[in-house]
Amino acid sequence: MKKWIVVILVVLTVLICGILLFNTNVEVEYVPETEIGEVDMRKTMITLYFQNAENKELQKESRLIDSKDLLLDPYYELLNMLIEGPESNFLQKTVPEGTRLLNVELVGECLNVNFSKEFIENASNDEAERKNYIHSIVNTMTELKEVNTVKILIEGEEGKGFSDSGLDFSEEFRR
Repeated sequence: MKKWIVVILVVLTVLICGILLFNTNVEVEYVPETEIGEVDMRKTMITLYFQNAENKELQKESRLIDSKDLLLDPYYELLNMLIEGPESNFLQKTVPEGTRLLNVELVGECLNVNFSKEFIENASNDEAERKNYIHSIVNTMTELKEVNTVKILIEGEEGKGFSDSGLDFSEEFRR
């Protein structure tokens, strides 16, 4: 008889402990290793297009930047990033060395991009690379939803282009 009382007391004790453990609301506070600051909350992902160093094809490079910079003037910001070049060692610049961005203006859905003469003067002799210059600019800028076409001006003039190839800038380029 005493054995049964001991067994019943042990079972009741286990049941009571189990009920108490599962019914208590234990709140666990997770503390991040680093605080997420206001600047981190403003970050946005952008896509730039550069030339692959090995196969000369265009390739995306994604970057996390402060969205505040994009809000001020997204066209200048993105084009200047293209001029500066890629962060990856496997990619190459697609804007000729020495090129300056003189002006950029959205007219309707067409982005008019005005480069300095170095865009043509310092261009590669390779026609595929020259096409990549254009396509990297067009692909990058048409990532913005308001831009559907891009027109490239050289020193404010339309119609300039690479004289020894059929690629002139009198047209609007689409993606």
